[in-house]
Amino acid sequence: MGMDYSIEPKTEDEYAEYADFPEMLSYFFEQIGGYGDTSVVSQLEKILNIDLSIFQKTYHPEIGMDFEEFESEFLDEYKNTEFKPDDYWISIDILIGKLNEFKQKIDNNSQYFSEIIFSPNGETSKMLKMDILDMLRYQEENPLTIYPENNGIITDENLKSSISELIITLENLKKENIEEVRLHYV
Repeated sequence: MGMDYSIEPKTEDEYAEYADFPEMLSYFFEQIGGYGDTSVVSQLEKILNIDLSIFQKTYHPEIGMDFEEFESEFLDEYKNTEFKPDDYWISIDILIGKLNEFKQKIDNNSQYFSEIIFSPNGETSKMLKMDILDMLRYQEENPLTIYPENNGIITDENLKSSISELIITLENLKKENIEEVRLHYV
């Protein structure tokens, strides 16, 4: 089972169901963790001149645990930080506004997808078989290998339809008088 985004509605009902986050869009936003500035998200932010960082404001309930119990090394930076779950609520109106802006920027720049840089197919699997020093040397000799491969999951039409799907989900939550949500990534 991979990691995916989900949407937690802010409600008094402690057993409220989470709303679905489009799978393709979840994959799109999670890439930033693996590729940083070379991720498709980061590249599109530059190409379209848009800030999508609101989708990186994800709530991880396990951060509130006793850190001695939680073994993940990436949490070292949070050890001296006070965890405030309420800081992760995001207004549905703000999310819908950002998604509409994203759609508009895509529509205004019809060539945006052709500007994304991808690693040549097969490079990632080739590098996974290398030890770390050989991989670093290989990446230095082949700079495109630091970019994600175009595995076909993120395409122009899939991205636009996933954005529209998420807008509909958020609008349906608004109809249920939900004003805020938290984005989970687990």
